[in-house]
Amino acid sequence: MEAPQPRGAIIAAQVMKVRQGYKGYVIEARSCEAKSGGFSAEFSVEEHDASGVTEAQFYLPGTFPSQETAIAAATQAGRQKIDMGLWGDHSRRTAESTGTT
Repeated sequence: MEAPQPRGAIIAAQVMKVRQGYKGYVIEARSCEAKSGGFSAEFSVEEHDASGVTEAQFYLPGTFPSQETAIAAATQAGRQKIDMGLWGDHSRRTAESTGTT
């Protein structure tokens, strides 16, 4: 006789998280196994300063064939977000507002 399955059993999904510093920010890349197959990717960019931590989260469209490719894509997207100054680039905003670009 088989033991009954517990109610509300949690099904473990493959999840990977990698944190790395980049130009004074922290990029956290995350990947999770998608129900439809492949792996989804998302990332956050954190800015740490005297007042605390400011974080913005972003999601990448589509799926990736492996967790490693999903993490690599999320990390690259985080670097591009920082490099383009689309989030948290106080020095660029200050220079633009003072006309010193």
